Amino acid sequence: MFSWLEFEILELPRIEYLVLLGGLVAVFAYLVYYSSSVTKRYRFMDGTATSRIRSAAQGHVELKGLGEWMPNGEIHSPFSKRRCLWYHCTIDKKHRSGKRTTWTNISDERSSHMFRLVDDTGDCIVDPDDAQVIPELDTTWYGHSTEYSTRVPKKAARFSLSMGSYRFRERLLLPASSLYALGWFRTVHSNPSDEFISKQVEDLVQTWKLQPGKYLREYDLDQNGKIEKREWKVIRAAARKQVLNRLNNEKREHHVISHPANSQQPYILSARGEEDLITLKKWKARFSITGAFLTFTALVVMISIRTPFSI
Repeated sequence: MFSWLEFEILELPRIEYLVLLGGLVAVFAYLVYYSSSVTKRYRFMDGTATSRIRSAAQGHVELKGLGEWMPNGEIHSPFSKRRCLWYHCTIDKKHRSGKRTTWTNISDERSSHMFRLVDDTGDCIVDPDDAQVIPELDTTWYGHSTEYSTRVPKKAARFSLSMGSYRFRERLLLPASSLYALGWFRTVHSNPSDEFISKQVEDLVQTWKLQPGKYLREYDLDQNGKIEKREWKVIRAAARKQVLNRLNNEKREHHVISHPANSQQPYILSARGEEDLITLKKWKARFSITGAFLTFTALVVMISIRTPFSI
């Protein structure tokens, strides 16, 4: 039934046969590794309970909440200038060689700015370095020069023609969007330095100086309308006491989620929900297992027709 296939395999030059056989072995090994890796990831995600930030244990955790900027930390994409939590912007250049077309990356800019994940119990600082990010927006367009990088289409087309020598891609996580995070959670305790405290005291004293009638009148001990040298010492002592009281009442610990030290543990930041991610990874695992089975079948057929050691 497959005499034509047997004929083609037997007629292949030995070197071509060995190259084809080696290629199939490499594809089979990769698909087995990939399916195993994806299966481990979705099982890890499925088996990890969602934690609340306030009560999360130190170590590898799963968090869900809303993404927000750090205080005074607004981030903008270098392409669209759109406000975002995270961006990944790339430029590829087209090269033609006969009928063959290839793309070479000439620019790859990925955000490393920290932002926050907030749930109803608290907030956590997110360090996006080395994370696998599944963005909310993923837009690709083309142009005839690098100046087209800022000409982001108003609506992302599902299919786009490769018109132009440059290909642009912008991937974004947007603020106030639902965010899923799976990574290494730790709590960092911070204590203000003496230099920081002294600066806060001086700033407070300067504020008082702007309205002496409101803030300094009680320190004019002899009521002569002037603040003497010994009275400034009392004022600075009072300012220091107020600064220390404020710092003691402020939050002195910060929660951070980042890439685990163990490379076998995943670090995922996603605008897609956990169930969607697990479903997607299950399908990837199934397709890769199917591909591995078909590749193994092809190997068995080739070797049964012609062994690698035959002359």
